[in-house]
Amino acid sequence: MRILLILWLALLTLGNSPARALTIDQAVADALQHNPQIQQFLELEYAADARTDLAKAPFWPRIDANYSYWRGDRDPTLNSRNLSVVGSKAGYNLFNGGSDWFRLHEAQHRAAAANYQRRGVVADIVLEVNEAYIEVLRAERTVETEGKSVELLEQQRHDTQLRLEQGLIARNDLLRVDVEMATARQNLALAKGRFEIARQTLARALGRPLSDEEKISDFTLKPAPLDSVEELRREMFAKRSELHFLRSQLAAQQAGHKAVRGDYMPDVDLVLSYDRFGNNGLPETGDTDYDSESKAMLQASWTLFSGFDTRYELVGREHEIRARQEEVKATEDRLTLQLQTALEAFHVSERNLATAETSVLQAEENYRVNENRYRANVASTVDLLDAQEFLTRARNERVKAQYDLYRSAAVIERVLERGPALSE
Repeated sequence: MRILLILWLALLTLGNSPARALTIDQAVADALQHNPQIQQFLELEYAADARTDLAKAPFWPRIDANYSYWRGDRDPTLNSRNLSVVGSKAGYNLFNGGSDWFRLHEAQHRAAAANYQRRGVVADIVLEVNEAYIEVLRAERTVETEGKSVELLEQQRHDTQLRLEQGLIARNDLLRVDVEMATARQNLALAKGRFEIARQTLARALGRPLSDEEKISDFTLKPAPLDSVEELRREMFAKRSELHFLRSQLAAQQAGHKAVRGDYMPDVDLVLSYDRFGNNGLPETGDTDYDSESKAMLQASWTLFSGFDTRYELVGREHEIRARQEEVKATEDRLTLQLQTALEAFHVSERNLATAETSVLQAEENYRVNENRYRANVASTVDLLDAQEFLTRARNERVKAQYDLYRSAAVIERVLERGPALSE
């Protein structure tokens, strides 16, 4: 009986234990595991790898087997005859202007581009999850701030009601408190609605449901000191998947251009063939009328004119290469502006947070002073309401500034493509 009681208490303890809180690192890991877009681009990367293996096929010999059978009359006075031939042929390309070599390089560069494209998608998803996670924390803190505002107003209404009953204040003071409290409750309901929307947005980014019992762990961020803009710019150019993708595509187009130029050169093939003839449905080794034939040939072919198709193909590819080069330059300029914008937003967030911290201290002191003056019948109800409004506004601004700083730091991580999830 005692053992059953101990087991029951243990199960009750486990059942009442709080659910494990979700951390930001776990949120990123869940998103990378469940997001279908990552699987989509992973399949595209597998397809590009398969085409790389396909481009290796010309470096292997080609082996064919053939069988022919026909029935015909060689002379009206003779009976019809059955003729058949079974053969095999192996061919190997010795030279084709390097087209196969450059097409292999083109496929390899496109496979690398597919890999960088997937990594760019991963970086975007990591940023999306970080922003959604930070927005949930911001909304939750705003709910707490608005809740404290309602509590202060409820206490103030209680005090104001007592003063009204004692004849110390006019009734319009109580009405003013009621109006402010109704507004505060509306703000609290709005904050709760935004909190629920933020949780739903995070669940969509995670790719899985987010239960009401699953709490979101807060975190403190200590931004690492940033290098100079030029050093960060070089780091960004060395890491950004978008640039690596474009450069790989450019290298693939340049290799494809060289492969097309190989069409101007002759093709040289080594061919080995073996044929066995017979006058039955299948040639027989004992057939004395026909024998077998083995050949080894070196074949060379050269296209002298094909309607200028190679020339126009080269011209088209040259324009595509120049277009890709311009796209690389435009992307570098766009990323540079993106970095400058992210850094400026980060520095502004730092200054805003410092200002908000000071404002909260001042608003708390202002509320304390006015509350004491109100209790001493020196300050009016309006003075205390104004102090309470300033305090709530200052706290909300601090919450906003704090999580704006976190968000701007996450954006910089994306711009520089840093982080453990992006280091593979």
